[in-house]
Amino acid sequence: MRYVYLINAVFIAVWAVIVYFTQPTHLQTSPNWWIDVLILGGFAMLQLQAMIKLKTLYGFSLVLSYTVALIVGLRIMLSLSSILSLAGFALFLLSLFAIIYLIGLRGFLRSDKGREIMKQEIMKQG
Repeated sequence: MRYVYLINAVFIAVWAVIVYFTQPTHLQTSPNWWIDVLILGGFAMLQLQAMIKLKTLYGFSLVLSYTVALIVGLRIMLSLSSILSLAGFALFLLSLFAIIYLIGLRGFLRSDKGREIMKQEIMKQG
């Protein structure tokens, strides 16, 4: 579980930098900025749920991981016009890695070890 903490902390730090340096001004508005704020909040919520490990928030963490992955996908779709620049390509790769990580995190939380860590009952098969 410490890898989950570490990777979430890295994503939170990276998206906080993105949010900080792409703040919209009165001259230039950016819809991607609001999406980045939602992604940052989603990763922060996932980190808090992973640290607290409340039994009642287990299902919410599964739904939240897919929701954040969908929001990251929306960010990719809205920023396709800038993908040919170096910064745009780097953000595309970061977003793609975030989607793969979030889907993998949901799979981990659904596994027996993930259920045990989140204090859920493990269903025996057979």
